[in-house]
Amino acid sequence: MPSLRSARRRRRALSMTLTPRRAAKGNAMDCYVRLKPSRRRTRIELRTSAGKPLLRASLPPLSAVRHRQAMTKLLEALSLWMDERLCVALCAGELEDWFDFGLTDELGTGARSVFYAVEVVGGGGRTRCADERQLPLLAPRDGGAR
Repeated sequence: MPSLRSARRRRRALSMTLTPRRAAKGNAMDCYVRLKPSRRRTRIELRTSAGKPLLRASLPPLSAVRHRQAMTKLLEALSLWMDERLCVALCAGELEDWFDFGLTDELGTGARSVFYAVEVVGGGGRTRCADERQLPLLAPRDGGAR
């Protein structure tokens, strides 16, 4: 026969699991990704809207990637991790077929999904690609795919 104490514990545990969590107010964090591919490597930088760097990575060049969905899956994973839609600045100085990687459409316009919005900006090579303060202006947060 279960004791009164164990019944209370079960009831408390059940009530804690059924109560929805409240969203944290004031902790909204808009994240921006700078994606800078080159012939030697692909640089990825994830920043908050305040300019605080959260992640910096130097990956092999896109020419060495065998799976064509690798970049889109990486962006989707970062979006899921951060629990928000990402603004991605693709610093495409060299003309490549970004459509094969799912980052642009056939006309070279940045791809949009529920996970990210890509904007193609100049800045390949040694030139500076999209200042941190300008990243929020690149991809509008319209909340949906276009």
